[in-house]
Amino acid sequence: MTRPGPSRAAGYRLLAAVAAALLLLLLPMAAGTAGAVPPSVPYWVVPGEPGTASDLTLAGVADRVLGDARRAPELFDLNEGRTQPDGLALTDPDQPIMAGWVFVLPAGATSGEIRIGPPPSATPNEGQQPADRPQANAPVPGAPAADGGEILGFTPVTATLLGGGAVLLAVVGPVLLLLARRRAARSTHPAPTPDSRQVLDRALRQLAAQSTQAQVYAALVGAERVSLRLAPALSDAPPPWQARQQGAIWETPTWQLDESADSGDGLPLLATVGTVQGELAVVNLARAPGIVALTGDSQAAISVARTFLDEIGRHAAAASLTVSVVGPPSPIWPASEQVRIVPDARTVLTPAAGGIGASHRPDVLHDHLVLVTTVLPAAELERLGALAAASGSTAAVLVVGDAPNAAWRFTVDADGTLDVGVLDLDLDRRPPRGRVVSNSRR
Repeated sequence: MTRPGPSRAAGYRLLAAVAAALLLLLLPMAAGTAGAVPPSVPYWVVPGEPGTASDLTLAGVADRVLGDARRAPELFDLNEGRTQPDGLALTDPDQPIMAGWVFVLPAGATSGEIRIGPPPSATPNEGQQPADRPQANAPVPGAPAADGGEILGFTPVTATLLGGGAVLLAVVGPVLLLLARRRAARSTHPAPTPDSRQVLDRALRQLAAQSTQAQVYAALVGAERVSLRLAPALSDAPPPWQARQQGAIWETPTWQLDESADSGDGLPLLATVGTVQGELAVVNLARAPGIVALTGDSQAAISVARTFLDEIGRHAAAASLTVSVVGPPSPIWPASEQVRIVPDARTVLTPAAGGIGASHRPDVLHDHLVLVTTVLPAAELERLGALAAASGSTAAVLVVGDAPNAAWRFTVDADGTLDVGVLDLDLDRRPPRGRVVSNSRR
């Protein structure tokens, strides 16, 4: 097969330029019809002060009014190019959403915030002719075309432009879509909102009042949803929770959480491990059926352990928790009445020394976080792992370094990024905002 010569290649370029020009000519006609909607439809108005940017994304709008963020493409197709009350239009799935915008919804939408009727439209600018008033040079419906006829209701020129535009879109559209997807894949994930942890605490308190069987081992918190990971899975989720993956995941939009659920006990041993596509990722150390080992870079692992202790100690749910650091004294550990530094695990395991038998049976670990920063004999590690597994999700044993009997292994890179292994959370490479892991203690 011979390659096209220079003249043929120039012809191809000219043809592409002509097709692009045809598309540009079609854009004004498309803008005139993109806003057409049925006279009475379900629609939703974005809350907030009109003219200001909303905190919602298109996926957040779909989650809020349709109950499923994955229906954002459907919402985009219904509203793409439709002129909004402020004169702007939705032209990109990732563009900011403005307060006061009106979203036309698919049939069957039933959220309590949805209205039925003619959706509000844009107010014409000064000097602009209203859309429902015919222009001076507009053809009269039913009148014969000036050039002698119509093709499928269009003048020959318009039909030619439409045909050329359709061919151009068929050729160029897939390429543009591929480029957009690649650009989206390269974009950085948004940082979690500052109150993500407070939202999770409220969600867990509400869950505790609704279900005593739901055992949470991890959670993701975004700007618009809370997603809980359960083990064992439970398919029967109370509202507003929705069960996913046969009950292994329970999700709810954050706006459906009970705002009054601000009292009661939470989970005292929650630790932030990173983000997943910008959503805060938190694990419940108490749900580990044994030891949690922090492996990988040793200095970074120590910093992560310190961060865990700081985070746990800041929450009211951990007020009754005892923290024992097994290893040499160090100024990096918090100075608190809850935290005690002990030279070896026997101090923790011996009831007479104020260990596990001080207020409970000597074979059970309760309301206790044991952090091991030194090398222990295998027998003591086995004993600690067994006690953590039998604690009924009220205690945890965290070991800096590997432990042969570890139930969970978190691998720590030098920059503090975690790989949480069996928990199946694909963490983002960057550490979350507000939790900078360093290799030194200031």
